[in-house]
Formats: sequence, structure tokens, C-alpha cells
Amino acid sequence: MRGDNGDGRPYAWRMSSQAGPTAIGNASTERSAQEVVQAFMSALERLDFDAALLLASPEIRWINAPWKTASNKEQFGKTLDWMFKDTTRFEVQYFDIHERGDGVVYTDRIDVLEGGGMSMNLPVQGEFRVKDGLVTEWVDRFSWMKLLGDLGRSLPRIIAHRLRG
Repeated sequence: MRGDNGDGRPYAWRMSSQAGPTAIGNASTERSAQEVVQAFMSALERLDFDAALLLASPEIRWINAPWKTASNKEQFGKTLDWMFKDTTRFEVQYFDIHERGDGVVYTDRIDVLEGGGMSMNLPVQGEFRVKDGLVTEWVDRFSWMKLLGDLGRSLPRIIAHRLRG
């Protein structure tokens, strides 16, 4: 959920700056690492950044080259706001998701993103690290050629959206 809290901060920050894992109950520490990742990604699919940030460690590292690495929850929240600024649909289609057993979860998935005139189906390989029921690191790898191709095909709709905007 986006918007303004009345104090100039994006809506996504309303709870994230105050709440910790206890805000969603002790169940977060009882979940497996895979269940934490699935809940995290599900929150992103709902575009519910408050819920996603509740599952993020204060020291979360998000690595998605060439973008600058987010190295804490505040930077990560700002990156989410920027990445999903015009997004009206985000869907994760898993081909595989499995836990290695030491808090590391691997995903092989398609990320479907729509909004702002853009439409993208991006194959992604992700690696998540979970500790104490919180995502501490998220690394995504994908084909830049596929990303640029989808953006290129969406360019007329993106321009039309911006001109209407």
C-alpha cells in the first residue's frame, strides 16, 4: 500500500520504522526459512510493503546489480518504493523453491510485473538468507537482455502512460 502518512513519509514506512517481528506475532520465528521467504514474496505480490518490511531484518542486504545494494531496512524500503512506483501487478510464479537447511532458500521463478505501461515476465534465480524469522539477504540474478527486451516492447505503452500522467 502506497500513499502518504501525512508526514511526508511513504506509507510503506508507517509501521516499518516502529514495528519488528513481534508485530506479526511469534509465528515468524517458528516458520521455516522457506515459509518466511514465501510470506515475504506474497506480501510483495500484494504490494503490501508494510508486511514485507516486517519480515526484513534491520540489516537486510538486497543485491540486484546494477542497482546499488541496499544494506539496511531503510534503504531497502526506499528501493522497493522506487522499483514498484507504478506497479499495479506483481506476481511470482515459482518453478522451484527449496531450503538448503541452513536458512538459505533458493528460488527459480518468473516475476510478472505490470504497471505504468510496462509489462514484464522476467525469469529470476533468487537466493535468500533467513535468520530468526527475518530475511537478512536477498540476491536476484536475471538476464538483462530479457529485461531490456521486455522494456523495449513496453516502451510505447510506457510513453503513453507518462504523457497521460
